[in-house]
Amino acid sequence: MQQSRLDKFFTIKKSATTSKLVDNNGDGSNDSTPSNQQTNKRLSTTEYENNKKLKRTKSDSPTINNENSSQINENFETNFSLNQFYLDKFLLILSSLVKYYKYLFDENELILFDKFQTLSASSQIIFIRLLMRRCKWLRRSTINYEISNVTNDEDSLTPLVEIGLLQDISSLDDLDAGLRLLTSDEMRDFSKRFHCQSKTNKSKKTSIENLKNLTNQYKSMFGSTTTTTNRNHLLFKELKRIIVNCYKISEDIRGLFFRMMLAYHPVALLSMDNLDQNAFTLLYKTFQITRGDLRLPWREDQISHEYLPFKTPEQLKLYQEAIDLETEYNQLEESKNTDELIKFYETYNEQWRAMIDSSTENEQLPGYFRRFSPDYIRARILSYLTEVLQRARRYDESIELIQYLLNRAIYNRNRRGKLWNRLALIQENYIKINGHQQCLNTIYEALQDPYVKLGDRLALCERARKLYSRPKSKGILLAEWITNEEENLIWTVPMPKEIEVTGCLLANDARMGKVTYTIQDPIDGSIQFCTVEQLAINHYRTKEDYTYGIHSEGAVIQTLIGLLFLDLIYTLPTPDLLIDIFQTEPLDFRTDAFYKSRQNQIDERISQLNSEENIQDIAEKNWDMYHLTMSSIVNWELFPTKSTLLGALKCLTSEQIKSISTYTFVHNQAVWKGFPDLFVWNPLLKKCKFVEVKSHNDRLSYHQIVWLNKLVEFKIDCEVCKVSAIGSKKSLQRTSSIIELD
Repeated sequence: MQQSRLDKFFTIKKSATTSKLVDNNGDGSNDSTPSNQQTNKRLSTTEYENNKKLKRTKSDSPTINNENSSQINENFETNFSLNQFYLDKFLLILSSLVKYYKYLFDENELILFDKFQTLSASSQIIFIRLLMRRCKWLRRSTINYEISNVTNDEDSLTPLVEIGLLQDISSLDDLDAGLRLLTSDEMRDFSKRFHCQSKTNKSKKTSIENLKNLTNQYKSMFGSTTTTTNRNHLLFKELKRIIVNCYKISEDIRGLFFRMMLAYHPVALLSMDNLDQNAFTLLYKTFQITRGDLRLPWREDQISHEYLPFKTPEQLKLYQEAIDLETEYNQLEESKNTDELIKFYETYNEQWRAMIDSSTENEQLPGYFRRFSPDYIRARILSYLTEVLQRARRYDESIELIQYLLNRAIYNRNRRGKLWNRLALIQENYIKINGHQQCLNTIYEALQDPYVKLGDRLALCERARKLYSRPKSKGILLAEWITNEEENLIWTVPMPKEIEVTGCLLANDARMGKVTYTIQDPIDGSIQFCTVEQLAINHYRTKEDYTYGIHSEGAVIQTLIGLLFLDLIYTLPTPDLLIDIFQTEPLDFRTDAFYKSRQNQIDERISQLNSEENIQDIAEKNWDMYHLTMSSIVNWELFPTKSTLLGALKCLTSEQIKSISTYTFVHNQAVWKGFPDLFVWNPLLKKCKFVEVKSHNDRLSYHQIVWLNKLVEFKIDCEVCKVSAIGSKKSLQRTSSIIELD
């Protein structure tokens, strides 16, 4: 269960890693701590300058010439420095853990940490590199890391087995895992040895299935069928003879080191689920920070170690178990196996409810700390399971579970609108007796819930209006509040402006959600591939004189507005908002508490945005101060230069920026959902437009309708661009994913 989380932390993205290996003693490095100075010495310039790509060399490579031999020696030096960097970072985390969070681990675990620190450097490096790989059995021949001055890795692996960090072949008891270690040739010979080779399908997968299906009984030499020694014993004996030796990190050990990382990076490790990155991210970020490509918004001495949300080893273990179960649920959901999901629900439903109901300490915690409790994760998984029950047509159970979650207001606050909408939908469509009246009563209650955000509120209003206006409902359904203006619960939003755009359709893969159009380059007349969003950008370039265009959805408004407030966002009113050096925002940023705790400062900054000159000065100051700082608020890649961003800000008036700033901070949690797809602008004409791109078959979501309505309210130009296909045409060249229009 810990595998996917640890894979996210440890797996190496080689192409990204090797392209970034440069001089760490140059201009980019300004960290002068002793540990980093030691690391920088080991990561020397000469080892990186001539090795832009890191090449793995196999131990069984044939004899090579002097030139290749020289290259291999350089690779050995580079790889050793890379390994040493991993080791330094890992030992730094381990020493900090023992210093600040020793109370989160029991005596045996601390002894194991001590034993690890007494190992040779080569053993430590091999263990760390194995953590970076997938949690599975590995043959000795595949464990090959170019470690300087180490000629026999076996000597480095043996101590790891002796202290219990690794399992060797003596612990191999999974036939399927063992068979997968064989090569195709070995599998063929192995199948022949046991007379189970398929004559038609000779694939490795088929051979494994045939071997697994061997009967546990066989006839004796005398021809009678008797219960004899399990055939698996013979299979394992021959299998281990061929493999010779293999190694694996056990789930328990992997879980222990995951808890170590979880205690040291509780925020960054979990937030990687919302990023399209692999697990090497945090170690790679260390490289980027060392060489100056990324900057930390915080100092090390700002970290509040005493405010870590885990107070006992049991709390940390329970939290880890909850994370593992959420990972298991996500894997089942990806497979769309409803039967297995129902079994998952039946296994944990009552158990989790009892845990949630018996817990009282979470009520005293602020919302941004409550998300680190196992009950928070359990309640979140239960909210996902309401949809599973609906898909399985177990409507009564789904209704009961939704009502249970809605009665626990300290959990799922950002999902309450979705839960209310699901409850109303089930009652309207699947409850035969008095279902429509129940639906209206549910909506009435939901509209008075302060945690229901604007998009969900609009969806509830539309459902109530349509249901109550049906001819069959007159005189039967009781819902006078719908037409009562004094109640002021029903919210009406006008539909936004629409335009029509046509394009030549090249391909439409509905299964993959990909639609490809073609456009003609106005300069050289060539035909290019493009997405539907790029087709729309091309329309605004050629027809409406917008010179720049970005497809970024909510990231553009976060960047434009966020930059104007970045210094305030990184100012911490209380020390407990920073518990992880790799945090990209304060813990309370995406909660309602953020604006409440900084209202005076934010309101004062909004009042300062009263002229173009002030806006430009604040944006330029924050760009210079925080450029390339790790941030989930400002996307530095959207606007490649400061002048490009300042030009985009010029296209918005001070009143528009003040209005949108107030809205984004007051409705912090809901604002990031449903923002229009495109931002097009012309800095010379000082005009811009936000555009939602749709095909004729697509409908606007209620969150998108709310945002478009708000932009109209703020007097910002916006519209819906509906694209229709008129045919297909052969293409010669593909455009980039983000178009900068000349």
